[in-house]
Amino acid sequence: MAANTGNNRIPVKWVRDKAKAAYTKAEACYICGTTHELELHHFNSITILLEAWATKKKYDISTDDGIVSVRDEFIEEHHDELYNQVRTFCNKHHVALHRIFGKAPPPNSMHKQERWVEIQKAKASGETPTKSLVVGSFFSAFT
Repeated sequence: MAANTGNNRIPVKWVRDKAKAAYTKAEACYICGTTHELELHHFNSITILLEAWATKKKYDISTDDGIVSVRDEFIEEHHDELYNQVRTFCNKHHVALHRIFGKAPPPNSMHKQERWVEIQKAKASGETPTKSLVVGSFFSAFT
């Protein structure tokens, strides 16, 4: 992406501001059930999605006017990632997830993130994670 010399704000903030009105945050952390310091987690990095999308479409989002003119189209085309592929976490679990998967998790990490979340949820409820949740090698299924 081009340098943001014409932006007063980074492009993804324009998208998030517009999309936030339709976000549905749960009333409790998906993992531990706490109702304090709740945050919405996108399994797909909005920044990575936006940059790849703008590059593919050859859109210039390096200025405020540029991103504002195309953000509705981006939101429409990425409705599933913005609104359905999300979970509500408490700050503690949200930070822990990003500590493992990075600030902007790679696009191919969604299923790994989901498995990690389910393992943490099982642990938080005092259960032993089921074998299907434990990440192993491909060949571990044949032993």
